[in-house]
Amino acid sequence: MRFPKRICSTLATISLTTSFGLLSANASTKATTPMLGYRYDKQAANYQDLSSSDYYKDVWNNATASWKKAGFTWTKAATAKTTVSSYDGSSDMTLAGYNSVSYNKSTGEITSSKVRINRAVFEKYNYTKAERTNVAEHELGHALGIGHNNTDSVSVMNPANRYYTIQACDINGMKARYATTTTFDSVPNNPGEIITVTEYLHVQPKITNITTNYSSQSHSLILKGRAIGIEHLTLTYQGKKVRTVNVKSGQFKFAQQFKGYGDFKLMKGQQVLATIPSQQYATPKVKVTSAERTTKGIYYTLIGSRDATINIAQNGQVIKTIKNASATTKVFIPNAKIKNSTRGLTVTQRVTNKKTSQAVQLPPLKVNIKQVTNF
Repeated sequence: MRFPKRICSTLATISLTTSFGLLSANASTKATTPMLGYRYDKQAANYQDLSSSDYYKDVWNNATASWKKAGFTWTKAATAKTTVSSYDGSSDMTLAGYNSVSYNKSTGEITSSKVRINRAVFEKYNYTKAERTNVAEHELGHALGIGHNNTDSVSVMNPANRYYTIQACDINGMKARYATTTTFDSVPNNPGEIITVTEYLHVQPKITNITTNYSSQSHSLILKGRAIGIEHLTLTYQGKKVRTVNVKSGQFKFAQQFKGYGDFKLMKGQQVLATIPSQQYATPKVKVTSAERTTKGIYYTLIGSRDATINIAQNGQVIKTIKNASATTKVFIPNAKIKNSTRGLTVTQRVTNKKTSQAVQLPPLKVNIKQVTNF
């Protein structure tokens, strides 16, 4: 096929993000993955594998075999207009791969295709061989002419795919693409021009394996976890920036002093990657199910955390401590402890590695009065 000397090269970018957490099994999935504006002449194509290692040759063999099983025949050849390979993209760790396709604007027929996946990203973020194959399948899907399914889809063409191989929706999309003729996508203006489309696979920042501890000695939250695609994080508390967190070898750990029971957030720019509410670092409040005052003192029934330390205070001074409390704890406070006054009484509890719970006000009671609360 001959092409005119005047060649128009247009660069279009389609973002493809790769997530690092499992996608929802209840995701919304288009039954037919959408098609792009180009395709091969037949439901088959040759490819040349430029990989220098047996490992990545095997990745491409597995990826092309999966598409062959799905109905598109990729055949390895000594030379071909489609080339596949991995590359060391350590200079740009935001990209997990890309696919650059040139096609005839007047017919929609592919004239060349360059498919690449980033070894450096795979190694840094611990992709399994099966996950690397899934990414290769995704890029080959673009190369043969299908686009992205929904953001939360169960599809190899999910724009945040790492975990899915070729699904029924992707096979439907491939069949729909090859049920058309190459003139289906004809563009009337400037027939014969060549269009080059590049699809980039961007690594989406993600935080995983977050653990929290609280130090009562330093009044600090100790936070650690793994960060993917991130060098620096911003920590905010109650909406205000409190520090910049450095990520080393994909991990972070730090201690942050604070007061109160507000929400922490880990952010990259304006994007919130993780929220740590008080429920995660603080002991829950005690529940008071019954309170009864007699001529001798007050009886309480408390529901709290097992093995917690419970403190009952009056006007800020601790008057009763129960260690290693059970889930339901009965407490008696004699009149001598409260000086015959039931005002200003509060109860808190604390479990190991958690901040002390917020205080619960205990109701003032008169003699021979009992209060019961059902939860």
